[in-house]
Amino acid sequence: MEILDLIKNARSHRSFKNVTVPMEDLVKIVEGAHFSSAGANKQFLRYFLVNDNEVCSKLFKDVVWASQITWKPSEEEAPGGYIIILTDNPPKLPLNFIYADCGISLQNMKLIATSLGYGVNFMEPVKKDDILSLLNLSNEYIPLFVMPVGIPTDEIILTDSENDNMKYFREDLGKHNYKHYVPKLSLDNLIIGKK
Repeated sequence: MEILDLIKNARSHRSFKNVTVPMEDLVKIVEGAHFSSAGANKQFLRYFLVNDNEVCSKLFKDVVWASQITWKPSEEEAPGGYIIILTDNPPKLPLNFIYADCGISLQNMKLIATSLGYGVNFMEPVKKDDILSLLNLSNEYIPLFVMPVGIPTDEIILTDSENDNMKYFREDLGKHNYKHYVPKLSLDNLIIGKK
């Protein structure tokens, strides 16, 4: 698969087959983060991998799944694994560097996951202290993002935005299957100049 096709297929998924993701696959996905660029090559991000059913169930309840629509996944649509991205508390670099590193790392992991047949999403943890407690981690860490990983049951369809409307929407096909429409601006709208 060409890199642009992989990027187009690496979308944010919100419903999954409730099947455990093998730990070795989560480790392969984190290899994308392992080889990511990092500000000043400091590599201050850390990763906690979860595929334990009980812990996954608790994490499922601690994230916001779809901020633009009223639909929320049921527990039968929960992913079978998570990768939690953390950094030191307090951060050892300015937050703009930390979040830039997160963006690079998350996208690389998303590309690896997609190439392995998984779907993912990036979510900011709502209850950071609860997540630290759940993972038996001290407050020397800050959870930055939670990445659910699973076999997606939603098909992502990229559409052209109309009147700059960026709101995504879902079509329920029944039996936990969906079409999820994501409007994208045209390339002409994104490029504001050339010289």
